[in-house]
Amino acid sequence: MRINLANFVFTREPVTIAEDGEFKAVGWRYSTGVDAIKVSNSRGSFTILPWMGQAIWRCDFDGCELTMKSMYDEPADCRESFSESYGFFMMHCGLTAMGNPTPQDDHIGHAELPVARYQSAYLEFGSDRKGAYVAVGGSYRHTLCFTYNYEFTPRVVLRKGAASLSIEASIRNDKDIPLEHYYLCHVNHRPVDGSKIEESPLARKPIINREVPEGYHKPWADATERFLDALEADYRVQSSVGVKGESYRPEIVNCYFHKPDRSGWAFVRQVYPKRVGKVGGVYVKYRPDELPYATRWIARTKDEDAMGMCLPATAEHKGRIYCRTNGQQRFLPPGESVTFHIETGILT
Repeated sequence: MRINLANFVFTREPVTIAEDGEFKAVGWRYSTGVDAIKVSNSRGSFTILPWMGQAIWRCDFDGCELTMKSMYDEPADCRESFSESYGFFMMHCGLTAMGNPTPQDDHIGHAELPVARYQSAYLEFGSDRKGAYVAVGGSYRHTLCFTYNYEFTPRVVLRKGAASLSIEASIRNDKDIPLEHYYLCHVNHRPVDGSKIEESPLARKPIINREVPEGYHKPWADATERFLDALEADYRVQSSVGVKGESYRPEIVNCYFHKPDRSGWAFVRQVYPKRVGKVGGVYVKYRPDELPYATRWIARTKDEDAMGMCLPATAEHKGRIYCRTNGQQRFLPPGESVTFHIETGILT
């Protein structure tokens, strides 16, 4: 059963849209004017913004909130950039560019997808060979005369009794020329001091980036530079969370490359030092043949505390010009489609 949400009226008071067995979907409008749907099963829930980027604002399982810490209790109505309200659990990034623009780039941070206004959205209940599920998806069309005409159709699936989300991101090129594109799935868990980062075997040594902003508060900048020195000497230092000398102010962005297992998947997980209730940690799974760059973004300040331990991507995060210069752009032929697959959830 699919419920199209185009005509559903969101209000400040939560309203149950639909229920089916252990599944429930509740919709409302934040005081900021942003519409949201909270989808739950017997284990937890995710809150998605169906019209603004189809970003997941919050996610919890087995009583544990997984989302990064931020300054925002509610999502703002982002118009110019995702950073107007940064605190999402998951955000789609791309497609006409990706990452931090250089002064020579003409795109906003992570390009149009984080602030995309969707033309359609839906709620779906169903069953397949893996069992019963509830899903939220939608469609965003991006057009520019003589240049772009693509449709982006993401989908988030929560299954019966599961404490994980399956995320799909599909692109179809409806233009008569190849579509130059980039994609990154920005999954932002919360760090837990004392945790260990465990991951699939590496295909090659990670890229350690030195990107402390010029003019940043000097004591913190110096501490981060010292920590980067340690990572350049041994990148495995980053596998321990909250160790002495750690500094992620304002952030560190590195890039890892994993070998897939026999089924084509690779993983990164944060294993907690002790259980938080029933939760022993969190994980991200992805397919390196689809998304070969596993960006690791960690920020630890008073207002932002984020463990982006694995942001699967088609390219590095350094803007369109850098990606083009280094041959990281991709081209989708006219009339063709591509889908990326990511999974995230808790370790029990």
